[in-house]
Amino acid sequence: MSEQQLREAFAAAQAMPDGPAQHTALDGAIRAADAAGEAKLAFEFRHESIEKFVFGGDDRRAFLAFSLSLAAYDRDPEIGGPGTEHLILWQFKWIVNALPEFPDVPLDRTYAVLEDMRARYLRGGHSLHAVHQARWQIALHVGDLDEAAAAYHDMITAKQDSLANCSVCVPSAQAWYLLTLNRPEDAIAVAAPFADSWCRTQPERIRTNLMLAHLYTGDLRKAAELHRAAYRAMRTERLHFSALGTHLTFLGRSGNALRGLELLERHLPWLDGTTSPHDVLVFTAPAVLVLNRLAEAGHADTAVQGRPGPDGRRPATTVAALRAELTALVEQLAARFDARNGTTNQSELARQRMTAPQLADSVPLSVLDTAGRRTRQRIAGVQEQIAAHTVAGDAAAAALARLDAALLLRDHSDTETRYGAAEEAALALERVGLAAPLLRARELLWQLYRSGGQHRDQAMVVLDLLLAEPSLTASRRGQLLDESARLFWGDDRAERSVLAADQHGMAGDRLAELRSLSDAVSSARHAVWAPAEQVLARADAIAAAPPADADPALWDTACGRLNLIAAWWYDSEDRDDEALARAELAEQCRDGVLRGGAAAFTGWRLLGRDRPAEAEQHARRGLDGADEDDTRRLHAVLAVSLRAQGDEAGADALVKAHDLQAWELDDDGYDYDDSEDEDD
Repeated sequence: MSEQQLREAFAAAQAMPDGPAQHTALDGAIRAADAAGEAKLAFEFRHESIEKFVFGGDDRRAFLAFSLSLAAYDRDPEIGGPGTEHLILWQFKWIVNALPEFPDVPLDRTYAVLEDMRARYLRGGHSLHAVHQARWQIALHVGDLDEAAAAYHDMITAKQDSLANCSVCVPSAQAWYLLTLNRPEDAIAVAAPFADSWCRTQPERIRTNLMLAHLYTGDLRKAAELHRAAYRAMRTERLHFSALGTHLTFLGRSGNALRGLELLERHLPWLDGTTSPHDVLVFTAPAVLVLNRLAEAGHADTAVQGRPGPDGRRPATTVAALRAELTALVEQLAARFDARNGTTNQSELARQRMTAPQLADSVPLSVLDTAGRRTRQRIAGVQEQIAAHTVAGDAAAAALARLDAALLLRDHSDTETRYGAAEEAALALERVGLAAPLLRARELLWQLYRSGGQHRDQAMVVLDLLLAEPSLTASRRGQLLDESARLFWGDDRAERSVLAADQHGMAGDRLAELRSLSDAVSSARHAVWAPAEQVLARADAIAAAPPADADPALWDTACGRLNLIAAWWYDSEDRDDEALARAELAEQCRDGVLRGGAAAFTGWRLLGRDRPAEAEQHARRGLDGADEDDTRRLHAVLAVSLRAQGDEAGADALVKAHDLQAWELDDDGYDYDDSEDEDD
């Protein structure tokens, strides 16, 4: 393979969704570079893949890639570009923290890597903050509390430089350490100021640790709030699998074993896709705690879904049988770690996690139970219905009442209340199998997540469920895909708009199809998207053949918008004549706002061709109906046009009358976009 082919293969792998298939493709591209003798390229590919492997849960591939990458760098420090050494020192942290999670990796190997990391940090003049953090985490793993305390002290007294873990992950780890020492108040003091801060794994991890700390201190309402907020962010990412064990601990110790069973059943299939044995251990031991609680409450024979078999199906089992299976798994894994470590620490921790005492009879988890006074007043009647139906054993009626509550709270000022109420309604309706109300609840969730800014991943999960609904019409599928497109940018957005157009075409809605295709071309201006011209041709064909029942005004506006978007697309492709021709077509539209935008585009392009008199004519015509922004642009075109024709007084008068700034008189690069960018 040539270098270009190798780069294309690697780029294609990087563009794949995160997960095992992507990791295999990345590995294949790396091996191809090795086979081609492209040492520098292979180093580059490994270097860029390590983060994907680490955060994608494929630590073994990360170990190999890092080892070979480090060896190549030691042989030739010039093999990478600027910043290579810093990134290698950063990656050391990922590797040394992951090595203890594999019982087949000898402990002295981990210590050797830690010592190598320490030596390189010292040689580069860096703080040992991250080295000390790795030391106490390894010591805690093997049960050497004295060494952990010494290393922890060294860390908190060391300088935090650019190689220290981020300002959220450090207090998150500190909180976990303090919790292991039964110091929840100190954990809260350290971590609480960072509960709303962000990084790759935050704030969900720090909120999870705070959840447990507040449970231990008796602040049950705060613990429940943190559980809801953190779990919402974690539930779709395998990256957080080990932290889900902490949520199982919370549910098992807070009187919410039934909710714990729901969480366990949902995430049990992840056991077989998790490469880290330690992650499996710290998830499974609290899972046994939940199953113990259920058995103690008389639910030992309750049917549950088991682990997937080789065919992917999940056989029915019971609480008691699943408990026995997972207990055996916990004991076997803990014994492997202890054999490697030469201690009994992991077995003792596992026993504590499986048998931890209950701390509360029942911590209310529903946002309906923990909402503020005003909210409770708003939904008091619905809450009474939920309670009455629950006591009567009518789960279906209770679920429908939860949907009523969610609809009442859809505009609540608190995001936790909005999302929580809708999620609880959807879960309850799914559990009782009410298809139509469940569809309505998912539609509500889609609208909430879509407008939530930080919740695109959750929105897309709900969208997939909606699109899989057989009863959904093609028209509604098209609308949903149109809405989802606004959550993306560039070629991703364009592709979704085309999918929406396909659905509108199936529904026979030519106007909606034309609008979606126009959206796709508009998005293509911000990306290198090969199908753009083909999609534009499809839109032009539809625009040229309006259906007999088309509303003339709406159709004219849609065609005018298409022409203006096409002008901008041709402009981005440096096809100036075609761009100008499409803008002049857009100026013939009856919609004044579109005419104004098209006239501004045409005016600036004509000025660029030294045709100021024509630019002036277009600008004056465009003022009729233009919006506020285009009115300013058109006055700027007029001022520049007049000055170019020698009318300095007229130009100065326009500049003064409209308070035009200097940059406005030399700016022909304004962009056109009417596609609800606030959703991006």
